[in-house]
Amino acid sequence: MSARGRAGKIALVAWFVAMVAVGSGLLAKHVLALPAPAVSPKLAASLDALRGPHAQSTWLAVHVLYSECRCSQRIVDHLVSTERPVGWSEIVLWVGNLAPRAELEQRFDVRRVRSADLAAYGIEAAPLLVVVDPAGHVRYAGGYTTRKQGPVIDDLRIFDDSRREAVVASLPVFGCAVSDRLKRALAVLPTP
Repeated sequence: MSARGRAGKIALVAWFVAMVAVGSGLLAKHVLALPAPAVSPKLAASLDALRGPHAQSTWLAVHVLYSECRCSQRIVDHLVSTERPVGWSEIVLWVGNLAPRAELEQRFDVRRVRSADLAAYGIEAAPLLVVVDPAGHVRYAGGYTTRKQGPVIDDLRIFDDSRREAVVASLPVFGCAVSDRLKRALAVLPTP
């Protein structure tokens, strides 16, 4: 084989390897789950402290949503369009530069937070759901769907399961990084 033929083959193999690496990186952003916070006494106490005095004996759902995340926007659409269960306090921790939708603020206790505030709770990604029972124990910390942009948003099922079980198995967190640490770690992956 001539030197020119070998150079052509080497170039073709290098191109193929580069395309596989780029494709794998793009695919990883769509199939890999982001970290859920560790269920710990610190997380439970921090989120339980968000309750108002009127909500001390209720179940608490904390929705962590990121304004620049399409998956979080899907959760907002779901929250404002579904009938919410009785006997629950629902708080939205809203992170990001864009303001929350008016409908969300009308129906929910929306609190603007910084990513550093969430990092203090051990929360690095959104959308995230955390369920805290009336005694202040975390029963669930995870995502809303079984796959990225899955058609079924399971928050209401998770609420029901949380009332029956001590701890509910977490769904993966598919969405966006909100902590600086996780954003830096994901920055090495290619973007579309």
